[in-house]
Amino acid sequence: MIGFVAIALTAYFALRVERDTAARPTIGQFWQRFPKFVVGFVAASVIGTLYLAWGGDKADIATINDLRTWFLIFAFVAIGLEFSVKGLREAGRRPVAVFGSATVVNIVVALGLAVVLFGGVDVG
Repeated sequence: MIGFVAIALTAYFALRVERDTAARPTIGQFWQRFPKFVVGFVAASVIGTLYLAWGGDKADIATINDLRTWFLIFAFVAIGLEFSVKGLREAGRRPVAVFGSATVVNIVVALGLAVVLFGGVDVG
């Protein structure tokens, strides 16, 4: 699903929002805007699914899970290294307010779904 969403958003921004000229964007412009991590994510997902479908070894799966954890750690460290407090100050309060509002909405919706889906589940 993430691949389709990334392609759709790339096309939307290239064709509608950030269109520089009247000419249609080229494939090269799409590739320049496309988040490349999605290619790796989709490839890893396909490889993992095929491996499990063909009877993958449990020890290998444990090793892959450890690698996944380390790659997530590296990804979040990289995101943290890109973070700029100065850039946040320059952007102003509006983006922070929008992000905070979106986070609150996500939390409320997730809580509501949890209550609806698991409200009748007895834990004891």
